[in-house]
Amino acid sequence: MKQLNSYRFYELGAKLHSLLVTEGGARISEMFSPLSEAQTLLDGFIKGDVISLSTSKSDAVKLLNKIGAIFNRYFIDPASKQLKAQDTEDRIDMHEMSILRGLVEKFEHALAAELNCAPTYVSDKCGIYSTYDLAENAHEIFAENLRTVIPADAQNEICFAGRALAFGFGTASVVHTLRAIEMTLRVYYEVFAGSVPAKAERNYSFYIKKLMALAEEEDRNPRPDKRVIQMLAQIKEHYRNPLIIADSSATVDEALQLFGMASALVSMMAEAVFLARQKAIKSATAALDPSESESEDTAPASKNAAA
Repeated sequence: MKQLNSYRFYELGAKLHSLLVTEGGARISEMFSPLSEAQTLLDGFIKGDVISLSTSKSDAVKLLNKIGAIFNRYFIDPASKQLKAQDTEDRIDMHEMSILRGLVEKFEHALAAELNCAPTYVSDKCGIYSTYDLAENAHEIFAENLRTVIPADAQNEICFAGRALAFGFGTASVVHTLRAIEMTLRVYYEVFAGSVPAKAERNYSFYIKKLMALAEEEDRNPRPDKRVIQMLAQIKEHYRNPLIIADSSATVDEALQLFGMASALVSMMAEAVFLARQKAIKSATAALDPSESESEDTAPASKNAAA
């Protein structure tokens, strides 16, 4: 899927319209820019840069060929293949301009008929989120430093969830959001458990149960955040479990609520992972350079001795 730049249609129409100067004939010197610009834009449409033309493509090709033929006849020297000098008073042949007008009008009608059936839609703003940001940049809901620890697959799932939300697919958005949560949850679990769970244990219920047990161990530092565990349990009960039923679905409003909760929950888990990794880096650095930590330990003692 790609964003449709609707301005390009207006631009093409304006450039083609500028070719249709018929009163007294078009001066050759005045047609260089209109012809070259129309060629470039029309070529882009034919190549599918804006939209993939179907029924109107053959008319577009005929029009492009005619524009190119006129341009080559009046502006390109056939021997040197270079631009040739122009007499400012010379005019393009009226018959050729009449043929060009006919091709423009034929392409216009063909394009209008095709666009009437083209699968183009307008999506309304969803909550506080802009359609463009949901469809293209949903992963930017997370802080930049947290995106370095949130799994790439989880960020992709958030992008899919935002796109589904933008186009009104509530159930699809919920499914992708839940997948993003569970992918981040696995990383969060590994930080506190200190090991990768066995394949049979990699499920939402196991993670919550184990994290709850770890959170109750008073001698453990750090411990899983009980707020995170509570949010995980709520999401499991209100969103994840109901979708297991085959005939269940989620509305856009429900998907929007979960999307907001997920952004907060994933951010909280990612922040804990980020801090744990920063702490591990400091510990590793101290282990590689013990003299630095020794100097920190002896400095206060020397200061007290001097006193």
